[in-house]
Amino acid sequence: MENLRRMLEASDIPTEPNLSLSRHSTFRIGGIARLACFPADRNSLITCLRLARAAAVTPVVIGNASNVVFPDEGLDVPVIFTERCRSFRLEGQTLHADAGATLASLAVAARDASLGGLEFAAGIPGSLGGAVLMNAGAYGGCMAEICVASDYYDIEQDRVGSFRGTEQAFSNRSSIYEQNPRYTVLGATLTLRRAPSEEIERGMRELARRRRESQPLDLPSAGSVFKRPQGYFAGKLIEDCGLKGTRIGGAEVSVKHAGFIVNRGDATAADVRALVARIRDRVYAETGVTLECEIRFL
Repeated sequence: MENLRRMLEASDIPTEPNLSLSRHSTFRIGGIARLACFPADRNSLITCLRLARAAAVTPVVIGNASNVVFPDEGLDVPVIFTERCRSFRLEGQTLHADAGATLASLAVAARDASLGGLEFAAGIPGSLGGAVLMNAGAYGGCMAEICVASDYYDIEQDRVGSFRGTEQAFSNRSSIYEQNPRYTVLGATLTLRRAPSEEIERGMRELARRRRESQPLDLPSAGSVFKRPQGYFAGKLIEDCGLKGTRIGGAEVSVKHAGFIVNRGDATAADVRALVARIRDRVYAETGVTLECEIRFL
């Protein structure tokens, strides 16, 4: 790992040893990363991935860490944070952006350019790369509807390429990237639609109001814990099973929205895992529905 750190620094890529992962997670959970690096742009991100490949280690690539649970014991592999890879440009109704661009910033830029289609993403606290990987969505919209192409790095073949249209294999909170970890999202191309900026702003405000009223935004979490089962709502199933407020250690099923697990202040990854298992077991026992995790345990 020390050799990789030297190679990264020789390439002018900032690194930080022994980084606290909990400080870089919306869940405020996680141990220490032995080595973290912060590429400044897409080319630097590719360099990080290539150097990791040359060092025969498999890195973990993280955007805004809004949908992950870092392990309590930390990570002994390089962690690449894309938060500085946030360039984007607009060409007509097309938005090209790098993986680290936040969904909130892209939604605002689209609104200011009178381009609709990203309103659903304005309140999702993630990055574009993570959103493409998991086909993020909310309130009836999702990335599959607007993402026409995405660029990738293939760590097995040391190759940069693009997937277009159905090649991205979008499905319920999944994509070719989620199914094949060899591919890392470098950026994406979104096709939007012309609309009055005032109309877009009204839509964004309405969705923000609905989030504030229904979601536990005042406590650390990783967002919705489970994918929506076909024909059901995960949160309602959990609530109907009497699990609201159920707590293991510092992890609690939100009393505001049962589809969320919140950190009451000292939750560990082990607490969250145990609570997820309890929820899944109870829901299956009482309803016969198997809940599938949307959050990612690293």
